[in-house]
Amino acid sequence: DWGNRENRKFSRLKYTLDRVGLPAFVAELHQRLGYALGEAKPYRFHSSTDAFGWAPGLAGRSNLTLFIEGGRILDRPGYGLKSALAEIAEFHTGDFRLTGNQNLIIGNIELAHRARIQDILSTHGAAPKAEQLTALRRDALACVALNTCSQAFAEAERYLPTLLDKLDTVVRAHGLAEDSILIRMTGCPNGCARPYLGEIGLVGRSPGRYNLYLGASHEGDRLNKLYREMLDEDGILRELSPLLAAYATERATGESFGDFVVRTGVVKATVAGLDFHA
Repeated sequence: DWGNRENRKFSRLKYTLDRVGLPAFVAELHQRLGYALGEAKPYRFHSSTDAFGWAPGLAGRSNLTLFIEGGRILDRPGYGLKSALAEIAEFHTGDFRLTGNQNLIIGNIELAHRARIQDILSTHGAAPKAEQLTALRRDALACVALNTCSQAFAEAERYLPTLLDKLDTVVRAHGLAEDSILIRMTGCPNGCARPYLGEIGLVGRSPGRYNLYLGASHEGDRLNKLYREMLDEDGILRELSPLLAAYATERATGESFGDFVVRTGVVKATVAGLDFHA
């Protein structure tokens, strides 16, 4: 009822909250509910990434989180994840869960099925291998972009693995292979892979050209900031390589890449939504 009805771009609830403020929204919500909500409990996000591999569940069951590059479940030569999951689904009594990071959890696995599931995945070349990848690649996200999405200006899902091959060389050279740095790529500014929450965000502007955003928090509670525009692959590598080198040698203990580029003045922190373009 309070939303912008004149400009559709600003019709979403988040813009109403930004305009009227949280206290006014809560007061209106309480009035419509007929009762007051309880006080918010304290919380803190320590990470926005997935924990891969086997993990204990409830009642003696287990969960298995699989890395799915680009979120694409498919079969290709030497890698039969789709076939493996179809075979597992024939007897698995638990569930399958999609994560917010394009990965898959085979959930509530019976102890008696654990070895069988592992064998099926291995037979199809789809056994968990996240530990063999750089943390940069494990935590990367991309939207489908070209040629599936009509909104896309540039590649994302099909191109990001190629770019990561080159960035992997950089992070390995600087001893950052196990340091989680969130990189997100989309084919257009709509942001379906949450590029504005990436410590490194790449947003397609035209074929082969991307805007580079830096400085989001690793926990997911701070947006990034536009750093460079219309970069091709060489430009992306040219901008990121010295920043990653500096991060490897100059970061504080436990400091994430996003916090580092803010602290060192590479970009300003986005402390509120309206500061995104400031």
